[in-house]
Amino acid sequence: MTGFGRWVPLSLHLPRTVAAVAAAIVTNACADRPTGPRSPATAFASTSSGVPEDNVSICHFSDASAQIITVAGPALGAHARHDDYVSELVVDRQFVVVADGIHFRRIVDAIGAARATRLAHGELESGACRITIDVAPGVYDGSATPDADPTGETFPLVLDVPDVTVRGSYVMPLDEQGRATDVAAVADATVLAPSSPLPFTNGLSTPLFVVNGHPVGSKGNGVVIEGFVLRSGHTGIGDDGGGQGVLALRARDLVLRGNRFEQGFTESIDLRATNATVEHNHLGGGAGTCDMCLAGPGDYAAQGNRLRAGGIPGILIVPATLIAVPPMVEQYELPAASTVTVAALNNEVRDHLRLPVGAGLRVGGIGIGAPNVAGTAHVVARDNTLVHNRFNMIVEAAFPVATGSLRGDIDLRLSGNTLAESCQSNLLVSFSRHTTALGLTNLPYLHNSTYTLSLGGDVSWDDAWYGHPSGFGNTLMVDGVAMPNGVKHAYDAAKTCTN
Repeated sequence: MTGFGRWVPLSLHLPRTVAAVAAAIVTNACADRPTGPRSPATAFASTSSGVPEDNVSICHFSDASAQIITVAGPALGAHARHDDYVSELVVDRQFVVVADGIHFRRIVDAIGAARATRLAHGELESGACRITIDVAPGVYDGSATPDADPTGETFPLVLDVPDVTVRGSYVMPLDEQGRATDVAAVADATVLAPSSPLPFTNGLSTPLFVVNGHPVGSKGNGVVIEGFVLRSGHTGIGDDGGGQGVLALRARDLVLRGNRFEQGFTESIDLRATNATVEHNHLGGGAGTCDMCLAGPGDYAAQGNRLRAGGIPGILIVPATLIAVPPMVEQYELPAASTVTVAALNNEVRDHLRLPVGAGLRVGGIGIGAPNVAGTAHVVARDNTLVHNRFNMIVEAAFPVATGSLRGDIDLRLSGNTLAESCQSNLLVSFSRHTTALGLTNLPYLHNSTYTLSLGGDVSWDDAWYGHPSGFGNTLMVDGVAMPNGVKHAYDAAKTCTN
């Protein structure tokens, strides 16, 4: 496994079951990792009947097994009669209109063909073979309004069947630490760019990609999205923001790799009740709640990403959430209890300076819209660089409601991280919402909850700020020692944090 910088096996410092899941996610991601530039050919030959003369990759069934093989185009019909199907589709705006089921001018049509194949073969939760959609360089514009432009894309692009890779031509350059950079030119990249700014409708920013696992029916398990430059149509980090890069719900083994999310999204990556690997992506900054939102129940590995100035936190981790979904996605039914597990490895998060509490990494015990869910968050943060954020790390109740369960346990284990140039404090710990610990609000505290923090020498507890008053039955363990009750902060709301 190459290109991961200072990778350390996930089994270190992780509970055994968590390590197994995280290792499986990363192993699957490596098995599908491309070894070179992706640039599908923009020319192809076909017979007068529209059958391609070129070789075609198909999923070939033999006895009880299936494998991807290459056959000559004229042999495709015979294989189709034996229930084989095409496993590689090509999208290029330069193609003329064709009807061979392999070459497409629009990504949405190729995804539709892959979906039809999965449903026709009854492959609802896993595929016999992976279907890969290679998208040529170019700007793929479109609209969130159906049929606004029949030649453009229709956003969001919905992936709700298993084991589909959608692969653009952009190759993310990595620095010497194995982290994504923004130095590569985008002139020859595959770019998703809406014709007009992505709208904010019914409490949700419109996504470019949606990965959905239907509660009953097909599921977008094993989806891979890589090699894209994503634009929202909005200008940047200020008031003009909208759209999401990727929204996922109820997906398993999702991989987001090597994508460049440009400025202007309210959330670049919003993953809920999902298992995913998010690696080597560059997030240019957003205008909304979080750049990378990871909500349980689920298991996540976030590795080698670089997050520039953006939402309130760079990475937000909560056990569960219930907020708006697009019309093609069924709303999530919250459980009574939920656990989220995250391995955050070798990422850089900088310049999150929003008032009052811009943060690099923020871990919450209760998610927004989920006050009655008893939450548990297990987080390993290792070899990350958190620099020049208003708070480099926040551990908190997050979104407690007085009538809710007020239960949220957090286990955070640090090692090898660099925390520097924090505007207020490197670490804020609160058994209520962060603003309550800072004396800005008076929201409820958790009851009978436990935070277990292993600081690993990355930050001194003597320098940390905290809100841990008595009378609520909470326990705060720091490096194996129970901390006394108390409140400590030196928050200065007027303090200027310069870029």
